Amino acid sequence: MSPRPAPKPDDVSGKQFLDAAAQLIDAMFAASPADRPRRLQVIDFPAALQWLRIEDVVKVAQGEHDSGVSQKALHNRWTTKDEFIKAAVIHTMLYRDDPAPDPTTAEHLTAQLDDKTAPGAALIIQLADALLSALLDHPRSFLLMHIGPLLAQHPELHAEIVKRLHEPRAPWYAGYEALMMQLGVSLRPGWTIERLGMAITAMLDGFLLRSRIHPVEVEALRGHMGSLFAESLLAMILGAIDIDGSGRSVDRAFDTATESTQETL
Repeated sequence: MSPRPAPKPDDVSGKQFLDAAAQLIDAMFAASPADRPRRLQVIDFPAALQWLRIEDVVKVAQGEHDSGVSQKALHNRWTTKDEFIKAAVIHTMLYRDDPAPDPTTAEHLTAQLDDKTAPGAALIIQLADALLSALLDHPRSFLLMHIGPLLAQHPELHAEIVKRLHEPRAPWYAGYEALMMQLGVSLRPGWTIERLGMAITAMLDGFLLRSRIHPVEVEALRGHMGSLFAESLLAMILGAIDIDGSGRSVDRAFDTATESTQETL
């Protein structure tokens, strides 16, 4: 009788384990529990940041404070670990531990500008590079990317985070409007400050992630004026602004420009 083969990660059973893990990972990031396969709907997925150990939290806190810090004291305030993690997520995202370096505030970024009287393009590129650099300097900037795909399954935490994310928008929107007034331009039909702000935020999120995944490539694609993000942002804004005062929407302006080009060929 031949001996049973030694188990290997790439054998049949190994693949079964990996396939099961892939199903669980897909289910974890589903838009809602109802979107999971039926057999996985009964699984209680842990909240984001479940790896955070209460013991470690208490140990770090004890190292910074003289008294009143213990595991019992923590549980007197949050009866479950999930409750504590939700509170910790909000606390961390809002820089409540140290508000000064919060890179998401308009005041923090404008204070870093070298020349606030620079031409429009140079000012936008300078501000974009300062914002991206400030976010990359703070590891917690990636917290939202970590928990974002899970928020649909945690509606209370989702609602709280969305509420908090809305709070710092007003100064940024006011800044966008002031800059356009300074440049004497307006947005094309269909575009609003809110749409522009969301587009900029979405671009920033993407470049923040890509800067971690492809740091060498992103740096190599840097232009003569600024980062790829800064020049991409400038290109997007150029499209959204009614630079020629034609009153055309973005799609109509594009079609008109390409029609003119084709006629000259």
